[in-house]
Amino acid sequence: MTLQTGLAFIFTILASVSIVAAIILLGWFLIWKAFLSKFRLVRELLGQEEPEEQQPLAWDHQNQQPQHHGRARKARRD
Repeated sequence: MTLQTGLAFIFTILASVSIVAAIILLGWFLIWKAFLSKFRLVRELLGQEEPEEQQPLAWDHQNQQPQHHGRARKARRD
């Protein structure tokens, strides 16, 4: 095996690994943009959204009921 053949072999391996890595990263990016970024669980696992903390309840003295502070929960539409 000559030096030229050895360098060609190493270049081929590095180029192949680089192309495969680029395809995987591009695929992940496209799946993230199209699908995965819409799920809160995936965003929380990747650290892009803080988990919701429980808001303390305040007492509504007029209606004698606890009153929630913060955002209202939305129903899922799956």
